[in-house]
Amino acid sequence: MEDLNYYPYFDFPADNSSFTRALLDQFAKDNGHQITYRILPIKQFPKWLYEENIDFKFPDNERWQEINNIHHLTIFYSDEVVEMTAGTLVLAKNNNKDAASIKTIGTVAGFHPTLWLDKIAQGQVILFEDASPTILVQYLINGLIDGLVINLAVANNELEKLHKNEKIVFSNQIEQEIYSYKLSTVKYPEILKQFNQWQVKRQKYIEELKAEFGISAVEPKAVE
Repeated sequence: MEDLNYYPYFDFPADNSSFTRALLDQFAKDNGHQITYRILPIKQFPKWLYEENIDFKFPDNERWQEINNIHHLTIFYSDEVVEMTAGTLVLAKNNNKDAASIKTIGTVAGFHPTLWLDKIAQGQVILFEDASPTILVQYLINGLIDGLVINLAVANNELEKLHKNEKIVFSNQIEQEIYSYKLSTVKYPEILKQFNQWQVKRQKYIEELKAEFGISAVEPKAVE
């Protein structure tokens, strides 16, 4: 698990309840498994997976491993657990601005702002990274960055903690993609099959869990 407070999806450093913790704990309980959570810095995730010191990785997605899988391992992925929107968050009052107006982008250190990588490499956009979503949301509110590449549910949670009245939205002027969080492994594909079957069987529970943590209210947003 990532060493990051990314609530409501996960907050393992503080050992708090979260969507991921509740989901995986229930899967383990229903199927007679015991899970030991190991919290790793984001940039150490690929290394540990390659060295096979962890059995499963969550969250994961094929698009990230296209960048990180330098050892060309065979990595198995579960069916999608929750759909996500990859886009650019802006203050609602700036929602009419187009991509050309974005000169500075913020994201969590270790994340890959996929839709902006070319412009960052060309020097057209400056990337600001921080380990704290709270700091990143503050940057956006204070006008220190033009856009933010984190999850909308996470940003809304930070706004609530900061007691700010600003509204943050996905820019409808900038490209968006739908992707998903998945569970991955290099060693136990049979457990992933069991997990997939469990998701189908417990679909109602999972949807209720998404609603409980405020995820279903914002994910996914239809691409306009």
